[in-house]
Amino acid sequence: MVGTSVSQSASSAQAPEKQKLRDRLSEFLESRYAIPLAALIGFLENTIILFAMEPLFLPAMASRGRGAWKIAAALLFGNVVAGVCVYFLALWAAGPLIEPLFALFDATESFHEMATELQNNCFVPLFMVGVTPIPFQLGAAAAGAAACNFLVFMVAITTSRAIRYFAEAFIIMAMGKRGEKFIQKHQLEIFILGIAIFIGMIAYYFLF
Repeated sequence: MVGTSVSQSASSAQAPEKQKLRDRLSEFLESRYAIPLAALIGFLENTIILFAMEPLFLPAMASRGRGAWKIAAALLFGNVVAGVCVYFLALWAAGPLIEPLFALFDATESFHEMATELQNNCFVPLFMVGVTPIPFQLGAAAAGAAACNFLVFMVAITTSRAIRYFAEAFIIMAMGKRGEKFIQKHQLEIFILGIAIFIGMIAYYFLF
């Protein structure tokens, strides 16, 4: 009896703390800071982060329900801005800056192959990189190094990334009321799981 009462007391003490975390997370994800954060995630995904960042931004989309498209739009904006930065950096300084960076990740050969391919056809290879898990930094840098037409580059990255982000947002939005209620109920767990998966991806990349 004593053990049961102690465990019940511990559970009841943990419940308010967990609810506080839920409330804080919900307030943040619905605050004015969530959209700029999504844009920053989009920017990082196309610059210094080499892994897909769905584990971080899908929970944010899920928390918005029918407003998931706003997160998708912010991600797209940040990603395109980053792509333009990488493009011009490679256009002006592919040798001294871009190639040494890819050499750190043993991706110099992939970079040269992509640049050669883009000299013949800019749009299709860039579009395919944009909708696949291949790190998009590779495509943006190779496009700059190959001096791809900037308008073609912009159309390729904008359309491909828009398809990716808005397709994911549409899936969230299509879940309906039941899906929204489930997400709202388990919002904290979903977000923690997303962070854990992202950390696991980083650890796997660097350890294996």
